[in-house]
Amino acid sequence: MLLFISLDVFRSGFWRDQVTPGDSFIQGLTDRLKTTVLSSKACSTSSQYHRAFRKWKEFAVCKLNETCFPADPFHVALYLQHLIEQAQSPSVIDSAFYGIKWAHDMAGVPSPTDNSVVENVRSAAKRILGTAAVNRKEPISSDLIRKIVSQANLDNPVDLRNVTMYVLCFTGFFRFDDISRVRRSDISFHEGFMVIQVQKSKNDQLRRGNEVVISELSSPACPVSLLKRYLDKFRIPPNSQDLIFKPISKGKGFCKLVSPDKPISYSCIRDGFRRDLKNIGVDPSKFGLHSLRSGGATSAANNGINDRIFQRHGRWRSAEAKNIYVDDSIEQRLTVSKRLGL
Repeated sequence: MLLFISLDVFRSGFWRDQVTPGDSFIQGLTDRLKTTVLSSKACSTSSQYHRAFRKWKEFAVCKLNETCFPADPFHVALYLQHLIEQAQSPSVIDSAFYGIKWAHDMAGVPSPTDNSVVENVRSAAKRILGTAAVNRKEPISSDLIRKIVSQANLDNPVDLRNVTMYVLCFTGFFRFDDISRVRRSDISFHEGFMVIQVQKSKNDQLRRGNEVVISELSSPACPVSLLKRYLDKFRIPPNSQDLIFKPISKGKGFCKLVSPDKPISYSCIRDGFRRDLKNIGVDPSKFGLHSLRSGGATSAANNGINDRIFQRHGRWRSAEAKNIYVDDSIEQRLTVSKRLGL
């Protein structure tokens, strides 16, 4: 975040002449205030807006010979027009629009994006460029999950770790980021089920926390049994504060999780998932790690799970967000015409 303190936005508008020269206490407090203001958005979002603003700055200086901030609505409209002529997706225009708006909001000055002409250019971009179909990975089915588990060597610590993560993501509707941050202290086992506390999630920007309850199943793919087996394998005690899914260190006669509090990498699990799909005769290019979350959601939806419980289990803030993950089965879609009373 501190990298952004030198932005033009913190030398204008609300921030201009706010610091008394030579007053180190006020200067330090002001710098921390800037960091706090930037924290109003997720770090990844602020980084994205910052990149978009830098591109606008380059265009304004190099092409328009104008200052980039505060921006003139006419110059911003010209920039968006330039992007429309260069881009293939309206998302590029949206990114520029919101990057410029973010910078002005951070400085507390009127944004050119509030101008009706600029807003109309952004709206027109959607019509001109259209909305291309998103090339989403397919949701994985419960049948494929069972096949992966059945063919895995669960005595192999790497296979056990990977399969446990797959099944948890499927049954708990977890994103990779969610499951990779789970600590032993977040897990509690009960009679017939377990509870996993999600301390930090993309859907929980206010850090209120969520809990996911997962039932024990009479199946080799039981998430509770697999997780217990994994914790026993690596001797992770119930009172441990450690991350449970970490890189594995292997040597002659031993196998253990690495000591540093370092989560497993996305690429490590992704590559393992692709390999496991290939081993059961499935084209891995059709699936990604997010297929596990969307696969669990799709299975739940097509098996008639109550919408409210379904949404709570997946920690979605809205029904619209939830529905993006669901790929309705042909049987479910056919029920519409079957029940029209003809």
